[in-house]
Amino acid sequence: MATFKTRARTLDMLGRQQIAGIPTAISELFKNAHDAYASRVEIDYYRSGGLFVLRDDGMGMTRDDFVSRWLTIGTESKLDGLRLPPRRPGMDVRPMLGEKGIGRLAIATIGAQVLVLTRARTPDGLSDLTVAFLNWGVFEWPGVDLDEIEVPMRTYSGDTLPSASDVDGMIEQFGGMCAALTTPGKQGLDGRLADELAGFVVDPVDVDGYEPSLSLRDGSGTHFIIQPSSDLLPDDIDGDPHTDKARR
Repeated sequence: MATFKTRARTLDMLGRQQIAGIPTAISELFKNAHDAYASRVEIDYYRSGGLFVLRDDGMGMTRDDFVSRWLTIGTESKLDGLRLPPRRPGMDVRPMLGEKGIGRLAIATIGAQVLVLTRARTPDGLSDLTVAFLNWGVFEWPGVDLDEIEVPMRTYSGDTLPSASDVDGMIEQFGGMCAALTTPGKQGLDGRLADELAGFVVDPVDVDGYEPSLSLRDGSGTHFIIQPSSDLLPDDIDGDPHTDKARR
């Protein structure tokens, strides 16, 4: 008897390589916010630091939800009514838009690494805040199985948000996990990944203050803090002058 094994590169092929571009990736994340019964979704892009932040005020995820939904590929939410996202009281039932479950993978098109913050609204009140860090570059490494990659996660109770030093600790943990992986050709990727990890300089407390009305201190929802964002993002916003000339 034998079993299938899944290479980590599968996520790269299902996500970044299947997304037409950044606008499509953002659209997938908006679909996810719709499915989470968000009434607001906001994007901030800070060119000087290459910082991209997407926030929604949806129902959010508990730690268990994050593991069983966000970190699980091919969930059965379309088939199993018990796994459908919870509905915000007073809102009509929404048709599910995130059909293929690739919204989370589309983030890799927007930027190399992401800090995810999510807090769920449950019948018992707000859950603890779940925070996770991920650099997508590791999914491009050959010879690595998916179950070898560990995602640093932390939880925070009350209105506490992770500090900049907390984020640094998660990055260090992720870097240590990557350094322990044995894979052909890793040397060529190590330098790039190390540079990206060092370039993630984010204080979630400061970022939370950019839009207090969507704060996760006292509300539910999911926030994605992406840095560095893709070099293609400014062209998508401004319009690529080379493309315009070609069209003329």
